[in-house]
Formats: sequence, C-alpha cells, structure tokens
Amino acid sequence: MSNCESLFVEAWKLGVRLSVNGSKLHLEGSSKPPNDLLERLKESKPTLLRFLSCWIDTPYGQAKFWGTLDENRCGVVLRDRPDRVTWIRCRELGVSADQDDRAALVQ
Repeated sequence: MSNCESLFVEAWKLGVRLSVNGSKLHLEGSSKPPNDLLERLKESKPTLLRFLSCWIDTPYGQAKFWGTLDENRCGVVLRDRPDRVTWIRCRELGVSADQDDRAALVQ
C-alpha cells in the first residue's frame, strides 16, 4: 500500500473523508482529525491530489482500479470501502484482462 493509500485509509477509519476541490485537498468529518494526521496530509498534499483525482465510476460507486483476477473478474477499491478490494465483472467496467495485469497481481 502506498503512502497515499495508507493516509486515505487512516483518515477514513477516523471518519474523515478526503476529496479534491479544485486544487485544494478537502477534508470532511464530524470532528477535527489528529494533528499528526493533518501534518502528514499537508506534507503529502501534491501526491494526494493526484491520487484522489484518479477515481473511476462503477455501478457500485467511485473506485480505483486494482487489477484483474482472470478474464471475467477485476478488483476495484471503492471510495466508501477503501480497506478492501471488491471483485466485480470486468464487463461492468469495459475492462479486459491482459497479460500484464495478470502478471502484476502475481508479484
């Protein structure tokens, strides 16, 4: 898991939702996040902005493409469930599994 993914999941577990608002990192939650998390979010802001801008729409909500399992199934990480991979049918995304994708999952 990358630093951005770890920060995103950590914030999510604390009830903080991260999003992009123009060129700004937007935080939303019921309470103020811990200062150490805020500091790490500030330090990683440029990378987080790129990370958060790469969401794709799926029938289950916005997600990040994780990879393919076989010709029929691919994994996505849903925005509202960033702590796990959700397996869906490739045709739901118009994604076809290629050799590089399958090899990347093995590593």
